[in-house]
Amino acid sequence: MKHTFLAVSIFAGLSSQALAATYQLTELPRYEGGKYTFISDVNDNGQIIGAATSLFGLPIDVSYIDFDDATIKNAYEQAKTSYEEIDEEISFTLEDIKNGAAATNADANRFMLSFLGARANSAEYQKLQDRVALNIDAVSAQEQVLFDVDDTDTNGLTRSTSNYLTAISEDGAIVGWGSSPFSKTTFTPEGQSEEKTFFVRDWSARGLVLTPQGEKVTLEPAFTEHGGYSIATDIRKLDDGSYVVVGQASIGIPENRQKNYDDNCDDKDEPLQVCRWIRQLSSSRPFYDLRAFIWQLDENFNVVSSQDLGLGLTPKDDENDAFISAALAVNKAGIAVGYSPYRNGDDLYPFNVAGYFKDGAFKPFKTLEKWYETGKATDINNNNIAIGYMAENVRNVIREQVAFYYDLNEEKFVELPYFFKGSKAVATDINDAGFIIGQAEVEKNSSNRRREGFIYQVGDDKVTNINDLLPCKDSSGNNYPYNIAEAIKITESNHIYAIATKTVERRDRLGNIEKDSNGNIEYESVTLPVLLTPITGGEVENCAPPEAETYERQSGSMLFMSLLTLPFAWLRRRKLKLAKS
Repeated sequence: MKHTFLAVSIFAGLSSQALAATYQLTELPRYEGGKYTFISDVNDNGQIIGAATSLFGLPIDVSYIDFDDATIKNAYEQAKTSYEEIDEEISFTLEDIKNGAAATNADANRFMLSFLGARANSAEYQKLQDRVALNIDAVSAQEQVLFDVDDTDTNGLTRSTSNYLTAISEDGAIVGWGSSPFSKTTFTPEGQSEEKTFFVRDWSARGLVLTPQGEKVTLEPAFTEHGGYSIATDIRKLDDGSYVVVGQASIGIPENRQKNYDDNCDDKDEPLQVCRWIRQLSSSRPFYDLRAFIWQLDENFNVVSSQDLGLGLTPKDDENDAFISAALAVNKAGIAVGYSPYRNGDDLYPFNVAGYFKDGAFKPFKTLEKWYETGKATDINNNNIAIGYMAENVRNVIREQVAFYYDLNEEKFVELPYFFKGSKAVATDINDAGFIIGQAEVEKNSSNRRREGFIYQVGDDKVTNINDLLPCKDSSGNNYPYNIAEAIKITESNHIYAIATKTVERRDRLGNIEKDSNGNIEYESVTLPVLLTPITGGEVENCAPPEAETYERQSGSMLFMSLLTLPFAWLRRRKLKLAKS
């Protein structure tokens, strides 16, 4: 078996659990500056991209805050009362925060984050994003700055930008998207004598390509008025050395949204940038018409063409709201998959449905029978097999969510088996050998059902919980400390990159280990990235009594034997799932 240097160093340099099971788990580096670390993609050379959230020590700018204002005084009194209700004394005052306590006192930092978060839709308060993009190697997880800039008020980056890395090509070219940073400005509303502070930015989303040399190539949207909008969700390097990138971009503004802007934004009560930003906040009534897009780049990363991939319907003259489609993945043949609203005759399917884009049009993967069907396609392999999920959206409640695969060659739609009837599932990645991974609910009787990762081979009649392929106990005889919550990427050799949960020491908002009133260290469950490597000759362990099984664990051993028959190609690139569009 031939490994790249990086892949070998990961195996050699990181702690792992090589115990009796069918997979060996290797814990990958976590970002030291945040509580949760995630993976979004991996390429053939073992280069990993991801993200971290719940960042430690987010910078709080208090220079513009009037600490005599009733808004912050009332918030402080409410916080003080909350401490008293649990027989604790608040450890800071507003005067302390004014003098910089949010940078040194974790409780003060948490209070300010809560105060600002409750006013996230107001342009008069500092904007913070609790997420950074990551490059992960064998020894560390390092931040990848997208569009953020240094600012004197925060003594560093503004931490006000969105940051998403979504896919990485075979040679290390990365795509993703982010927002422009907020900056502080002053403005005097018409009829008033005192100027006010506002936080403004230029645009909410821009797709970008990061070359292997670290250069940034911005993917401009077709329509840029009022900032415009674009994101990049997947990239493929083609045999001729060029690249294809897919995502989403603005093509215009629907008539009613433009009228709303014209009627309300006059640069009198607040800056035009603020008025525009407020109107772009709405998720129920989007500001832009957005379409699935594809960009062609040459071998030097010059954008040579871009194309609107279309929509699953033609808007009627009286339909003045925005319509949205998006491409989430593409294969080497240039077939893009994603989602769009759809119309069949006079029947409108207003929610996003899963499908593929061809010849400037969108085609759903299945015959739609109910107007409230919804779904997304999340990946497509080079054999033209797409995956994703379909569900029902009834009064904004998602139900009957099933994972599927669709064979474009045979035009065949197949729902994946489930852990139990009613288990909501989503398929996230497929390799060229037809192995599919994803996550699904594993608890029947719970208001907040836990999800765990699964693996499935095209044509099988069962799915296997990936946790069933791991050991029951660790080397000390304790319960195995990892639980696979999400399966993100499966390589051609069936190595699985996943997000696991593990109990670790609890840390506060400044990154300090927390202790209870008796001085004992407290613990919490966090997410972290892991690599699962198939074990030759491994066997599935029987961890639970038969009455506790909700599906047949024995199926895992048969699946695992088929995994070992495949050639070792080390790593392959994967797709993005656009989870919150």
